[in-house]
Amino acid sequence: MKLHSFGLTDIGRKRKNNQDSFVCNERAKLYVVADGMGGHVAGEVASRVATETINHLFLAVGRSMDPSTYLMKSIEQANKNIYEKAVQNPSLKGMGTTVTSLYFSYDTVYVAHVGDSRAYFIREGMIWQLSQDHTLISEQLVSGMAMPLKNVITRSVGYEREVEVDLYTKKITRGDYYVLCSDGLYGCVKNHEVAKVVSSLPLEAASKKLIEIANQRGGDDNITVLIVKVEEI
Repeated sequence: MKLHSFGLTDIGRKRKNNQDSFVCNERAKLYVVADGMGGHVAGEVASRVATETINHLFLAVGRSMDPSTYLMKSIEQANKNIYEKAVQNPSLKGMGTTVTSLYFSYDTVYVAHVGDSRAYFIREGMIWQLSQDHTLISEQLVSGMAMPLKNVITRSVGYEREVEVDLYTKKITRGDYYVLCSDGLYGCVKNHEVAKVVSSLPLEAASKKLIEIANQRGGDDNITVLIVKVEEI
């Protein structure tokens, strides 16, 4: 399998610090976006601990495990590390982070997800969201409630002692694109716009263009985008 990838993060126009982190490990075929939350530097700490834990655990044991097991265990370990760090340091209490990750193995991509960062799949200019947002709005719309409440995250990594991780798999095809992003991107850029930009520009240029559009439309949050193209299987 041959993949080509590029990731980029931007502070946006309204925030004082960047609480997003990402892993773009093309050699390991591992990709992660994390969007931290918490006061002061807490969100920054949470997202960094998550991405570092997931990447380091792969380097230690990832290739010896079933991909789904590795992704599940790595996020559970990240959850434990973040939770314990908050217990030890009261100034970090209540911190947490989203985690959306991709791992490519043979002809399959494995997706592991907690929170409201997103994983998209693009083929022949069409885009589909692979992950489900863990937010009140998303869950209420799925359950058929007519009056969704504010966009509050219902699941995050590190906020509680245990975490529930969504796992998905998908067969890949040459020419497919996969996009990971934080809500700072999709809150400003519509899905069809993401598909158009990603399908028409080189990966680095596409990443920069998407962040540019989000900033032009307010840049209210940190913005992270990571694009993976399947070149060969």
